[in-house]
Amino acid sequence: MNDRVTSRRTLLKAGGGSLLAAGLGLRTPAALADETGNRFGWSRAAAERLVGQVFWLNHPEHRALQIKLERVQASKLAPDGAAAKQFTLVFSAAAQPAIQAGSYEIENEAMGRQLVFLQPGARQGALITLRADFNLHV
Repeated sequence: MNDRVTSRRTLLKAGGGSLLAAGLGLRTPAALADETGNRFGWSRAAAERLVGQVFWLNHPEHRALQIKLERVQASKLAPDGAAAKQFTLVFSAAAQPAIQAGSYEIENEAMGRQLVFLQPGARQGALITLRADFNLHV
């Protein structure tokens, strides 16, 4: 019984430690307000300001993994001015360990921690692309 408790405690410490080691949790949600007092909210313009920045992905098995926002793509399905704003974030990440399609917490200093659905894309050598599609009703 004691081994079981120790194992759980060790697991929790290891998971929490990996997030701290990766620099996650540097800012509180209140600190994420912009100059107008608004907290970070997804939009194509907000996403474009993050291009080139590094993010940390909290992976349930591999702890914190570094990913980079490479570009923001406009959707061809919803033209500008439509009631729904659609765009795609394209990240690059190391191909190993593999990141499966699913919802992950990602974080960087500018936007804080957000939950997004990532879909693996093309592999290019040691890197793979990850897509996060947004469909925002305005």
